[in-house]
Amino acid sequence: MADNEKNNKPEEVREEPQILTPVQRFKKMFDCLGDLFVLNIFFTVSCLPIFTIGVAFTALYTVTNKMIRNEEGPIAKEYIKAFKDNFKQGTAIWLIDLAYIALMAGEYYYVITHEDNLSKFLFILVGVEFFLFAFAYPLQFPLLARYNNSTGRIIFNSLLLAVSHPGAWFKMFFIWAFPFVLYYFNLKVRLYTWYLWGMILTALFAYICSMFLVPFYEKIEGQAADKAE
Repeated sequence: MADNEKNNKPEEVREEPQILTPVQRFKKMFDCLGDLFVLNIFFTVSCLPIFTIGVAFTALYTVTNKMIRNEEGPIAKEYIKAFKDNFKQGTAIWLIDLAYIALMAGEYYYVITHEDNLSKFLFILVGVEFFLFAFAYPLQFPLLARYNNSTGRIIFNSLLLAVSHPGAWFKMFFIWAFPFVLYYFNLKVRLYTWYLWGMILTALFAYICSMFLVPFYEKIEGQAADKAE
């Protein structure tokens, strides 16, 4: 995929994991939740201009990836740095996504308002376009958070990885889609939890994604290194 990992560091000898007491485990979990709360607030505020949603997700994944590897510094500082570093590409990818969505919406509007050969063709085309978008979108910003590459290559690689590693794609899709499916079937859950997305849930879900994304990255990078030898 011709990707270069961001923030490469020299290999360090990893210390043996320490066995934590129940009190230490609780403190660690509490600290993690506190970091996710702070991270979520920064994410929510930086999403308000709308056109910054893409770079906000990129910064979010950048920090949660570091949290999984215990490499994070002060959360606010880490998030702001990642936001600045990825502003151009994150915004570009998000605007491309919005344009793509607008195109599909326009085609679908034509389908439901016309009954001609063009509408039949567009019906099939919209289905194909939606299929490609559903596969490419979930991994775009996680890839940008991890690798240095061109905007076009990031989008292409997200689709390529989704097709070649459907298990990873499905995990991402399921993690983010599940709560909205639950909301659709249970209105009470939506009424009682909607505000939590602005407090902690978005960062929590990104953290859960990073729990399997980081090992996934390391696995495919190891496979690429073995092939290069």
